[in-house]
Amino acid sequence: MQRRGLLVLGALVAGALALPPVLRRWPDDFDFKPLNGFPGFRRLASGAVTGGIDIFAGLGDDSRLAAATPPGDPCAALFGDPPVPDAALPVAVFSDVNCPNCRDLEDRLLILRDSGAGIRLIWHPLPLLGPSSVRAARAVIAAGLQGAQEAAHRYTMQRALPPGPSALRLMAETLGLNEKQFLRDVQSGQVTLLLEESLSLGRALGIPGTPGMVVGRTLVIGAMRQPDLARLIRLEQDTAMRVCA
Repeated sequence: MQRRGLLVLGALVAGALALPPVLRRWPDDFDFKPLNGFPGFRRLASGAVTGGIDIFAGLGDDSRLAAATPPGDPCAALFGDPPVPDAALPVAVFSDVNCPNCRDLEDRLLILRDSGAGIRLIWHPLPLLGPSSVRAARAVIAAGLQGAQEAAHRYTMQRALPPGPSALRLMAETLGLNEKQFLRDVQSGQVTLLLEESLSLGRALGIPGTPGMVVGRTLVIGAMRQPDLARLIRLEQDTAMRVCA
Protein backbone atom coordinates (compact mmCIF):
# COMPACT_ATOMS: atom_id res chain seq x y z
CA MET A 1 0.00 0.00 0.00
CA GLN A 2 1.32 3.46 -0.91
CA ARG A 3 2.23 5.84 1.88
CA ARG A 4 -0.51 8.30 0.87
CA GLY A 5 -3.10 5.54 1.06
CA LEU A 6 -1.87 4.54 4.51
CA LEU A 7 -2.12 8.14 5.70
CA VAL A 8 -5.73 8.40 4.52
CA LEU A 9 -6.57 5.05 6.12
CA GLY A 10 -4.88 6.11 9.35
CA ALA A 11 -6.92 9.31 9.48
CA LEU A 12 -10.15 7.37 8.99
CA VAL A 13 -9.27 4.85 11.70
CA ALA A 14 -8.17 7.58 14.09
CA GLY A 15 -11.51 9.28 13.52
CA ALA A 16 -13.33 6.05 14.34
CA LEU A 17 -11.28 5.64 17.50
CA ALA A 18 -12.26 9.16 18.57
CA LEU A 19 -15.99 8.45 18.36
CA PRO A 20 -17.95 8.16 21.62
CA PRO A 21 -18.29 4.54 22.80
CA VAL A 22 -22.02 4.49 22.02
CA LEU A 23 -21.24 5.12 18.33
CA ARG A 24 -18.50 2.50 17.93
CA ARG A 25 -19.68 -0.80 19.32
CA TRP A 26 -17.55 -3.33 17.46
CA PRO A 27 -18.31 -6.98 18.25
CA ASP A 28 -15.75 -8.67 20.46
CA ASP A 29 -15.23 -11.73 18.27
CA PHE A 30 -11.53 -12.24 18.91
CA ASP A 31 -10.52 -15.72 20.04
CA PHE A 32 -8.35 -15.06 23.10
CA LYS A 33 -6.43 -17.76 24.95
CA PRO A 34 -4.37 -17.46 28.17
CA LEU A 35 -0.69 -16.76 27.61
CA ASN A 36 1.21 -19.42 29.52
CA GLY A 37 3.84 -18.06 31.89
CA PHE A 38 2.45 -14.51 31.75
CA PRO A 39 -0.35 -14.14 34.33
CA GLY A 40 -3.05 -11.72 33.23
CA PHE A 41 -1.89 -11.73 29.61
CA ARG A 42 -3.53 -13.51 26.68
CA ARG A 43 -2.68 -14.38 23.08
CA LEU A 44 -4.33 -14.03 19.71
CA ALA A 45 -3.07 -15.65 16.51
CA SER A 46 -3.53 -13.43 13.47
CA GLY A 47 -2.02 -13.12 10.01
CA ALA A 48 1.23 -14.33 8.53
CA VAL A 49 4.77 -14.25 9.83
CA THR A 50 7.89 -13.88 7.74
CA GLY A 51 9.76 -17.17 7.52
CA GLY A 52 13.37 -17.63 8.46
CA ILE A 53 15.07 -19.24 11.39
CA ASP A 54 12.31 -20.93 13.37
CA ILE A 55 13.81 -20.94 16.85
CA PHE A 56 10.98 -23.22 17.99
CA ALA A 57 11.05 -25.75 15.13
CA GLY A 58 9.56 -29.12 16.08
CA LEU A 59 8.13 -27.92 19.39
CA GLY A 60 4.48 -27.71 20.40
CA ASP A 61 2.90 -24.57 21.82
CA ASP A 62 3.58 -25.46 25.46
CA SER A 63 7.19 -26.41 24.72
CA ARG A 64 7.72 -23.14 22.87
CA LEU A 65 6.68 -21.15 25.88
CA ALA A 66 8.94 -23.28 28.07
CA ALA A 67 11.94 -22.66 25.79
CA ALA A 68 12.80 -19.54 27.78
CA THR A 69 11.98 -18.45 31.30
CA PRO A 70 9.35 -15.67 31.46
CA PRO A 71 10.71 -12.48 33.03
CA GLY A 72 10.01 -11.85 36.69
CA ASP A 73 8.38 -8.52 35.80
CA PRO A 74 6.70 -8.91 32.39
CA CYS A 75 5.46 -5.30 32.38
CA ALA A 76 8.96 -3.90 32.82
CA ALA A 77 10.43 -6.31 30.26
CA LEU A 78 7.79 -5.49 27.66
CA PHE A 79 7.06 -1.83 28.23
CA GLY A 80 9.96 -0.33 30.18
CA ASP A 81 11.33 -0.22 33.70
CA PRO A 82 9.46 1.48 35.22
CA PRO A 83 6.54 1.76 32.77
CA VAL A 84 5.93 5.31 31.64
CA PRO A 85 3.08 6.71 33.79
CA ASP A 86 0.81 8.04 31.05
CA ALA A 87 -2.62 7.23 29.68
CA ALA A 88 -1.32 5.84 26.37
CA LEU A 89 -1.79 2.13 25.75
CA PRO A 90 1.64 0.45 25.50
CA VAL A 91 2.33 -1.66 22.43
CA ALA A 92 5.53 -3.74 22.38
CA VAL A 93 6.62 -4.51 18.81
CA PHE A 94 8.92 -7.44 17.94
CA SER A 95 10.35 -7.13 14.43
CA ASP A 96 13.18 -7.88 12.03
CA VAL A 97 14.46 -5.29 9.53
CA ASN A 98 14.32 -7.90 6.73
CA CYS A 99 10.69 -8.81 7.43
CA PRO A 100 8.25 -7.30 4.87
CA ASN A 101 5.23 -8.04 7.07
CA CYS A 102 6.91 -6.02 9.83
CA ARG A 103 7.15 -2.93 7.61
CA ASP A 104 3.46 -3.08 6.80
CA LEU A 105 2.43 -3.55 10.43
CA GLU A 106 4.74 -0.83 11.70
CA ASP A 107 3.45 1.67 9.13
CA ARG A 108 -0.07 1.02 10.40
CA LEU A 109 0.97 1.41 14.03
CA LEU A 110 2.91 4.62 13.39
CA ILE A 111 0.00 6.15 11.49
CA LEU A 112 -2.40 5.22 14.27
CA ARG A 113 -0.10 6.67 16.94
CA ASP A 114 0.63 9.87 15.01
CA SER A 115 -3.09 10.29 14.27
CA GLY A 116 -3.88 10.40 17.99
CA ALA A 117 -4.92 6.80 18.67
CA GLY A 118 -3.44 6.97 22.18
CA ILE A 119 -0.78 4.27 21.92
CA ARG A 120 2.87 4.21 22.94
CA LEU A 121 5.25 2.04 20.87
CA ILE A 122 8.18 0.12 22.36
CA TRP A 123 10.60 -1.59 19.96
CA HIS A 124 12.15 -5.03 20.57
CA PRO A 125 14.60 -6.28 17.90
CA LEU A 126 14.02 -9.93 17.00
CA PRO A 127 16.67 -10.62 14.34
CA LEU A 128 15.74 -14.09 13.07
CA LEU A 129 16.65 -13.68 9.40
CA GLY A 130 20.42 -13.83 9.35
CA PRO A 131 23.59 -11.78 9.92
CA SER A 132 22.28 -8.58 8.33
CA SER A 133 19.33 -8.64 10.72
CA VAL A 134 21.63 -9.09 13.71
CA ARG A 135 23.90 -6.29 12.49
CA ALA A 136 20.98 -3.88 12.19
CA ALA A 137 19.56 -4.94 15.56
CA ARG A 138 22.85 -4.18 17.29
CA ALA A 139 22.97 -0.75 15.66
CA VAL A 140 19.40 0.02 16.77
CA ILE A 141 20.13 -1.00 20.35
CA ALA A 142 23.36 1.04 20.37
CA ALA A 143 21.49 4.10 19.08
CA GLY A 144 18.93 3.52 21.82
CA LEU A 145 21.65 4.11 24.40
CA GLN A 146 21.70 7.67 23.08
CA GLY A 147 17.92 8.00 23.09
CA ALA A 148 17.45 7.39 19.36
CA GLN A 149 16.07 3.86 19.23
CA GLU A 150 12.94 4.59 17.20
CA ALA A 151 14.79 6.79 14.71
CA ALA A 152 17.45 4.11 14.31
CA HIS A 153 14.82 1.43 13.92
CA ARG A 154 13.10 3.33 11.13
CA TYR A 155 16.49 4.06 9.52
CA THR A 156 17.40 0.38 9.32
CA MET A 157 13.89 -0.60 8.17
CA GLN A 158 14.20 1.76 5.20
CA ARG A 159 17.69 0.88 3.95
CA ALA A 160 20.27 -1.87 4.15
CA LEU A 161 23.10 -1.55 6.67
CA PRO A 162 26.21 -3.02 5.00
CA PRO A 163 29.05 -4.49 7.10
CA GLY A 164 31.85 -2.22 8.21
CA PRO A 165 32.29 1.10 10.00
CA SER A 166 31.46 3.33 7.00
CA ALA A 167 27.79 2.45 7.09
CA LEU A 168 27.71 2.95 10.86
CA ARG A 169 29.37 6.35 10.54
CA LEU A 170 26.78 7.43 7.97
CA MET A 171 23.99 6.21 10.26
CA ALA A 172 25.47 8.13 13.21
CA GLU A 173 25.78 11.31 11.13
CA THR A 174 22.24 11.02 9.76
CA LEU A 175 20.73 10.48 13.21
CA GLY A 176 22.90 13.04 15.00
CA LEU A 177 24.60 10.48 17.24
CA ASN A 178 27.94 10.68 19.00
CA GLU A 179 29.91 8.69 16.42
CA LYS A 180 32.69 7.43 18.67
CA GLN A 181 30.30 6.27 21.34
CA PHE A 182 28.01 4.68 18.75
CA LEU A 183 30.82 2.71 17.07
CA ARG A 184 32.03 1.55 20.47
CA ASP A 185 28.59 0.60 21.73
CA VAL A 186 27.67 -1.44 18.64
CA GLN A 187 30.42 -3.92 19.53
CA SER A 188 29.95 -3.75 23.29
CA GLY A 189 28.96 -6.46 25.74
CA GLN A 190 26.13 -4.23 26.92
CA VAL A 191 24.49 -4.33 23.49
CA THR A 192 25.04 -8.09 23.32
CA LEU A 193 23.26 -8.50 26.66
CA LEU A 194 20.35 -6.28 25.62
CA LEU A 195 19.95 -8.20 22.37
CA GLU A 196 20.00 -11.51 24.23
CA GLU A 197 17.30 -10.18 26.57
CA SER A 198 15.13 -9.22 23.59
CA LEU A 199 15.56 -12.67 22.01
CA SER A 200 14.87 -14.37 25.32
CA LEU A 201 11.68 -12.36 25.76
CA GLY A 202 10.58 -13.35 22.25
CA ARG A 203 11.24 -17.02 23.05
CA ALA A 204 9.35 -16.80 26.34
CA LEU A 205 6.36 -15.28 24.55
CA GLY A 206 6.47 -18.07 21.94
CA ILE A 207 7.00 -15.83 18.90
CA PRO A 208 8.13 -18.16 16.06
CA GLY A 209 8.65 -15.44 13.45
CA THR A 210 8.12 -11.76 12.90
CA PRO A 211 6.16 -9.61 13.38
CA GLY A 212 4.82 -10.04 16.87
CA MET A 213 3.40 -7.48 19.26
CA VAL A 214 1.88 -7.18 22.70
CA VAL A 215 -1.02 -4.72 22.64
CA GLY A 216 -1.77 -3.92 26.27
CA ARG A 217 -2.25 -7.43 27.65
CA THR A 218 -2.71 -9.25 24.31
CA LEU A 219 0.01 -11.01 22.34
CA VAL A 220 -0.56 -11.02 18.58
CA ILE A 221 1.66 -13.19 16.39
CA GLY A 222 1.82 -12.18 12.75
CA ALA A 223 0.43 -9.38 10.65
CA MET A 224 -2.95 -7.84 11.45
CA ARG A 225 -5.44 -6.04 9.23
CA GLN A 226 -5.94 -2.37 9.95
CA PRO A 227 -9.60 -2.67 11.06
CA ASP A 228 -8.79 -5.55 13.44
CA LEU A 229 -5.76 -3.68 14.79
CA ALA A 230 -7.87 -0.61 15.51
CA ARG A 231 -10.55 -2.78 17.18
CA LEU A 232 -8.01 -4.51 19.41
CA ILE A 233 -6.46 -1.20 20.47
CA ARG A 234 -9.88 0.20 21.34
CA LEU A 235 -10.81 -2.96 23.25
CA GLU A 236 -7.60 -2.80 25.29
CA GLN A 237 -8.11 0.89 25.99
CA ASP A 238 -11.69 0.35 27.15
CA THR A 239 -11.04 -2.63 29.40
CA ALA A 240 -10.68 -2.25 33.15
CA MET A 241 -8.44 -5.34 33.20
CA ARG A 242 -5.15 -3.51 32.74
CA VAL A 243 -2.28 -5.79 33.74
CA CYS A 244 0.36 -3.05 33.68
CA ALA A 245 -0.74 0.10 35.49
